[in-house]
Amino acid sequence: MLVKKSTFAALRGVTPGRVSQWVAKGQIGGAAIVGEGQRAQIDVDLATAQLRERLDPNQRFGLKGLGTRLDDDDDDAPAGRRATSASVESQIKAEKLRQAQLLTRRLEEEDRQRRGLYIEAKAARSEMASLASDLLGSFERSLTDLSAVLAAQFCVPPRDVLHVLRKGFRPVRERLAAAYAATAAAEPRTVQTVENEAGSIQ
Repeated sequence: MLVKKSTFAALRGVTPGRVSQWVAKGQIGGAAIVGEGQRAQIDVDLATAQLRERLDPNQRFGLKGLGTRLDDDDDDAPAGRRATSASVESQIKAEKLRQAQLLTRRLEEEDRQRRGLYIEAKAARSEMASLASDLLGSFERSLTDLSAVLAAQFCVPPRDVLHVLRKGFRPVRERLAAAYAATAAAEPRTVQTVENEAGSIQ
């Protein structure tokens, strides 16, 4: 069926200006336009099929295109056109499902964070390194007491014994510090945890 631009606009629930925009952008064109200039007419079925294929879903279903009617006027529309419409609807449903899944995942992560199931891996590594350093420092400070015991046992000056102990402990401290650093560097940036049914970490 061939109709004027204004009639086609009324059928589709838009203004004639919107139809002119579709034509200018090539969203309606080719065999869908019969004639030229003011006498040009639009093939309703073909132009509607072109719009289904070429219009951005946001234009069809967003606020600006809310009134755009691209449904068939009867149940005898060609199967290809109905399939195109179903394809667009499937894409919209799939996008809504994806957004719902992302929202659910974010809410689950926020719930785990509130229950203390997440810790900052960087902060944990820093805390472990500080603990190792404190342990080595405590042992090194205990060398003074140990030197006093050895000095009394072997009747030698405590200062000399302490000097020997500190000199011997220095390479040990460096070796242990390097080992701790290598272990920390090998740790993953994140650690995946698994919750059991009771809500505790396994």
